[in-house]
Amino acid sequence: MDIRQLRRFLTVAELGSFNRAAQVLSVSQPSLTRSIQMLEAELDARLFERGAHGAQLTAMGEELLPRARVILIERDRAMAALASLRGGGATERLAVGSDVAFATRRLPDALALMAREDPQACFHVVEGGTASLLPALREGKISLVLGSRAPWLDLEGLSFEPLIEERASLMLRADHPLLSDGTPPLSALAQARWIVPDQDSLVEGWSQMFIRHDLPVPPITLRTSSLTVIRRALLAGDFLCLGDHSTFAEELDAGRLVALDVDSPAYTRPAGLFRRRGTRLSARERALIAALHQAG
Repeated sequence: MDIRQLRRFLTVAELGSFNRAAQVLSVSQPSLTRSIQMLEAELDARLFERGAHGAQLTAMGEELLPRARVILIERDRAMAALASLRGGGATERLAVGSDVAFATRRLPDALALMAREDPQACFHVVEGGTASLLPALREGKISLVLGSRAPWLDLEGLSFEPLIEERASLMLRADHPLLSDGTPPLSALAQARWIVPDQDSLVEGWSQMFIRHDLPVPPITLRTSSLTVIRRALLAGDFLCLGDHSTFAEELDAGRLVALDVDSPAYTRPAGLFRRRGTRLSARERALIAALHQAG
């Protein structure tokens, strides 16, 4: 099993066609077919079924696919790391996944620090929910993920290093009418207009805040996955939203938003760095992690 065979296998699997894969790889179809047959013989496994709908992965092929991706990506990472040691550092591009909290302040601060200390460093940042980023981490498409460690996350094959403790509070505009008589009771908040992030687990956690106190769960006025929409709506209207302090740090520091702890005990969870267990970090990945510890 060699790199060329795996790359050809991956191309056929992704395109679902030997003919299209041969065109993309600039090889003849008989040559491509022989490569796949040699790989199947070595593995003693049939990887594709050919039919009217093209080349479909068998169960054995489905099993090999994510591992082939990791092997090829790790090979590319090894080549880039070695090139970096030889002085060709610009060839190594670090792919990092980040949730909105880290993307708001800590990651940009770390990247700015890296840019000053290592001008040749290049990055590719993908923003999303932690759960949606972990499959790409397992497949090797990204090498590090920054996010919160929710208790329901599946960490099989992954390791987690905590960096901070996130604390969720009620976020509202500093001149919100609900603050006119001091901190409002939870019963008053049940009548307010709520923004809730578009994740089922967060909607459930928000609902439980009222259910624990035998209060009716209010209707959700705005449900969205856009942090930009949430931030602007909070500043422009009489909305409430649960959020962690790091996500809204700029608005809180400027006094435009206020954070209130209205539930007891306050909701906290660790947030930090996810990576594939057993992988060796490159020098630049170690430098980025060190910068993350300094940032924020």
